[in-house]
Amino acid sequence: MLGPVEHPWFDPLWRRVLLVLFCGAWAGMEYYLGNITWVYIIGAITGYAAWAYLIGYKGPDDPSRKTRPRMDDNDG
Repeated sequence: MLGPVEHPWFDPLWRRVLLVLFCGAWAGMEYYLGNITWVYIIGAITGYAAWAYLIGYKGPDDPSRKTRPRMDDNDG
């Protein structure tokens, strides 16, 4: 739907876990502040990040891994 999420920068597990924890903490902060609409929005982002970066992430050794193509200098 949104394209491949695999990027070499996210290969270490700690970076992916930190990303999901940051999003969850942000949703918790919005809940604490009483911004329920933002809780739903950031909660959905947290759920997608958990699924994409922790459950469905394909490591660098996976043969079916697809990464976004790099932009050349001539591509814009």
